[in-house]
Amino acid sequence: MTAHAFADMVQEYDLEAQERMARIEALLLEYDSIPPAERASTLNQVKVELHTLKGNSGMMGFEGPQKTAHAMEDVVAEADTGTVDIPGLLKSLDGLRAAVRIATGKTDKRRVDAPAADAEQAQRSSNLVQGGVRVPFATLDELMDLLAEVVILRNQLGDAVIHALGLDTTSEEFSRLADQTLDDIALRHEKLGRTLDTLQSRIMQLRMVPIKLAFNSLRRIVHDEAFRGGKEVVLETQGGNVPLDKALLELANEALGHLVRNAVVHGVESAAARRAAGKPAKATIKVVATAEGDEVQIVVSDDGAGIDPKALRATAQRRGIELDDGDDPYAVLFIPGFSTKAEADLGAGRGVGLSAVQEAVRRQGGHVVVKSEPGQGAAFHMHLPLTVSIARALMIAADNEEYALPLSAVVATKRLRPGDGHMINHAGVFRWQSNLISLLDLGLNFGTATRIRDDGYVVVVESGGKQRGLVADEIRGIREVVVKGLDPIVGNPAGIGGTTVLGDGRAILILDPRALLQVEPFVEA
Repeated sequence: MTAHAFADMVQEYDLEAQERMARIEALLLEYDSIPPAERASTLNQVKVELHTLKGNSGMMGFEGPQKTAHAMEDVVAEADTGTVDIPGLLKSLDGLRAAVRIATGKTDKRRVDAPAADAEQAQRSSNLVQGGVRVPFATLDELMDLLAEVVILRNQLGDAVIHALGLDTTSEEFSRLADQTLDDIALRHEKLGRTLDTLQSRIMQLRMVPIKLAFNSLRRIVHDEAFRGGKEVVLETQGGNVPLDKALLELANEALGHLVRNAVVHGVESAAARRAAGKPAKATIKVVATAEGDEVQIVVSDDGAGIDPKALRATAQRRGIELDDGDDPYAVLFIPGFSTKAEADLGAGRGVGLSAVQEAVRRQGGHVVVKSEPGQGAAFHMHLPLTVSIARALMIAADNEEYALPLSAVVATKRLRPGDGHMINHAGVFRWQSNLISLLDLGLNFGTATRIRDDGYVVVVESGGKQRGLVADEIRGIREVVVKGLDPIVGNPAGIGGTTVLGDGRAILILDPRALLQVEPFVEA
């Protein structure tokens, strides 16, 4: 057998092993909540999955996973339905995942010798699609048909261009023939564009995966953190079929892991405290996903003690963080190093989780909003774009520098003439729909101008319920752009969300509307 063929077999083994281990974990996590009469059937399903994993591992010659699966199978076979050690089996499952990663060459043995690191890795990646996606043959056939049409139209367009280049410019018929040829080129180009749009749509659909893949690993996090904290917590999920770009699935999985862990550790109370407050002993954490336009909203809520804004302000003040009366007190939760817990432990308290969530979500063009009612619980609303690969953008220019502004954030555009803008306390303002909104001159912000311009265009953008007017010289139209991230050496400049390359080869910046809304409006600053 060739090395390439064996590598394909390893990849197929790994994909199937991940799916089976995910099913085992789901069965174990729901075991305590199912009726006693159904538990024997559940244990039998676990044994079947383990037996198949053992056989597949033996066929591949992977002794580590084979022995671990065999040992787990023995434990399950000897267990009584009323005395199953679920925490112990989950820990063994983490060991099985580690053995599979070592066998398939995904990690070094020394790295997974630490149980804590291994369990954390298992929670993050157990149920995500890592090596590929399964594509129906009917979809591949459709893509092949579209590709064939693209090739035909490309050849027709090339022939039309060659014909145009070969026209005799001295002929009396040149003008008429040139017009006919240009019309033919335009028609071929239009057909090619429509076909490419369809091809793009189908490929983007392949990249969309159900968000329930990120939901699956949350049950393990809730189980482990509740067990560690001596709490009773149940997880409810809705909207698992909402699609999300595969490139964003790992981000959603990581962010949801932080938010759910935060809800168990910080949000919900112990059973005794809940009973004393007149609540059910078992707390509930809900994760609900909905698709709204071109974005996905995921809400992580709990029915715990909530977050008291007054107490939050007091904690911030003790830590040297000053908040004005109009500031959102919940914003301090996302400050790196800030934690409401006095001491760090294995679950939380380091003050890095929420700040990491906010920063990662912001880099992908999303944002997180906190809502809470003391005594009733808290909710974290995470907004993410449906896809980050291709976006519709409004092309604007300031001081001959062109920028791409995500169209989803644009509310309106308006001509700016001398006298339309005003200065209040060294900040530019503009009257929009009977309200005054602050202005941000793009040239002034990015260092290509020294003063705010009073002629050009105002592009009104909105994010998180806030509006601002971006001042530019020109509006150059709408186009689809391929979104590229910034090189890590550049860092994360304020107001920049990425880059794209135009048809003429120029690289331009993609603006981050939410970040631009946070820029100080004062011209002198």
